[in-house]
Amino acid sequence: MKIGVAFSGSGIGAASAHVFAEELRKCSLAIEMLSVTSLAAVPSLLWTRGIQMDTIAELMNLFSAEKTPYAGLKMLERMGAFQTMPVCNLAVNSVDAATGISVIYSDIVSSDAWNLKVLPLTGNESVALSSTISPYKGSESFSDDGMQLCDFAIRYGCPFFPLKMAGMERLLSVSFAGGDAPAQIAADSLSSLTGKNADLHYTVKLIDVTDTREQIQTFVQEHIAEIYDKMLF
Repeated sequence: MKIGVAFSGSGIGAASAHVFAEELRKCSLAIEMLSVTSLAAVPSLLWTRGIQMDTIAELMNLFSAEKTPYAGLKMLERMGAFQTMPVCNLAVNSVDAATGISVIYSDIVSSDAWNLKVLPLTGNESVALSSTISPYKGSESFSDDGMQLCDFAIRYGCPFFPLKMAGMERLLSVSFAGGDAPAQIAADSLSSLTGKNADLHYTVKLIDVTDTREQIQTFVQEHIAEIYDKMLF
């Protein structure tokens, strides 16, 4: 069974989205592909490159300490965080705020549709993440090829459709809610609504900022029976 997982959100849990993926792996649920948008895309990309959990946590702390998310991404790029080979398929999703054209960075999907542009992810990691991360920390949309790119969820909600394009057989959607900007709140609501079209959807909203890793691990363990049921049978 090919399992695909979609992550979205800019809440405090989004910076630890990789913990959710890793906990599934520890529970013997092999993820064939991740499809991500907004802040959740950053740790997810690092996880798909096989980087150790503690190292991802350190990198995300450095990223968050930068004044702007774009500066944080450039810092990660200079550190070589994107240079390791992928160990899991990934699609990073953004949308042109003006036209609604979706832009996917992925190495395994393709499209010739007028309203969907697919670009390679390998070699474009920093650009892909810059394209999807707005409005985290109030960042402006990212200009590229005449488009103003931002969080896919703001326009379309849960980014699970690249998983369908890639032939995933079971879809799990997880939205990490909690962003303070009006656009983030709207995106959280839209992700929750559209995520219900997956086989299983969760909205994860963490309260305690001191130990997001433990809270996400606990959430997965509390729901693992349902996840097994929906993803494997």
